[in-house]
Amino acid sequence: MSIEVQNISRQFGNYSALQGVDLKIESGELVSLLGPSGSGKTTLLRIIAGLERSDTGRVLLHGQDATNLPVRERKVGFVFQHYALFRHMNVFKNIAFGLNVRARRDRPSTAEIRDRIFQLLKLVQLEGLENRYPTQLSGGQRQRVALARALAVDPKVLLLDEPFGALDAKVRLELRRWLRKLHEELHITSVFVTHDQEEALEVANRVVVMNNARIEQVGTPREIYDHPATPFVNEFLGKVNSLSANVDQGRVRVGSIDLLAPLDLLDRRSMAVAYVRPHNIHLARHKNGVPTIEVRVRHIHAAGPVARVELERVDNGEELEAELPRREERELALSVGDTAFASLREARVFPGDSTGQG
Repeated sequence: MSIEVQNISRQFGNYSALQGVDLKIESGELVSLLGPSGSGKTTLLRIIAGLERSDTGRVLLHGQDATNLPVRERKVGFVFQHYALFRHMNVFKNIAFGLNVRARRDRPSTAEIRDRIFQLLKLVQLEGLENRYPTQLSGGQRQRVALARALAVDPKVLLLDEPFGALDAKVRLELRRWLRKLHEELHITSVFVTHDQEEALEVANRVVVMNNARIEQVGTPREIYDHPATPFVNEFLGKVNSLSANVDQGRVRVGSIDLLAPLDLLDRRSMAVAYVRPHNIHLARHKNGVPTIEVRVRHIHAAGPVARVELERVDNGEELEAELPRREERELALSVGDTAFASLREARVFPGDSTGQG
């Protein structure tokens, strides 16, 4: 089932949660709503589910206007961040709850419900735990019960609000890989909210980056990481260095390094900001005829497979960080206080008056 939201806005008193949001999600997609707290992602998810009303706009489910449909008629499964399991019910009854509360004419038979629940227990890898209660389960197991309960009613859309937010890092890693495999098997249109960039980039087919009640960019994980549309997207998707640059007649210069200027900086003199990821900074002991900026080593973190080298520009004191393979760092043999020369790869340039905060 496809999902489309058109011109969705939502105001809570003086606080604007969403402002004129438009988004189309195709049938069978696994889409992440990614952004910081307060960006509007959970409000948008709840409006799609029918748990929240919008002030303006429409929600279309498979092309049909569902704006005024009650929750139970939208055929949507919702998984809450904190599971919302019934503590007095065992796993079997928790999963079966949505089926048992249906009107008699729509309710499957007891045998059909039983078969359905045991199919779901196998699907979410909880076979043999049907008689346990939520307090007897781990956090990861409780989240799988919540997901099975959402799937029990055979939803056309699955919505997940920070599904792994309450779990420790190791369990989160296991569950997000499991969720991706589950989606590949079920092909149900799924939307999940997260503020974890790595989670969104690893799991989703497409990522919707949100900030200050609006959508900043929509694209595949590779598209938004490699080609961020705004300074905010660039800064939000992992570590990035921001380096001040000078612009003169279409040329952007960071020290002696020339970078390609974006169209809105052509034919004018101004300041700009060049964003470059730590792994796209190459360090050398000498210039070797390559355009570089001179830097001074402030600190070296050499634990693990990658060495992180904290640096400062000699010309203006700006701080930056480079990430190097340990073998390369050992060959350079840099020490705190040494000078080196940094060249930049894949820098993204934006006007200097952009704050990146939307």
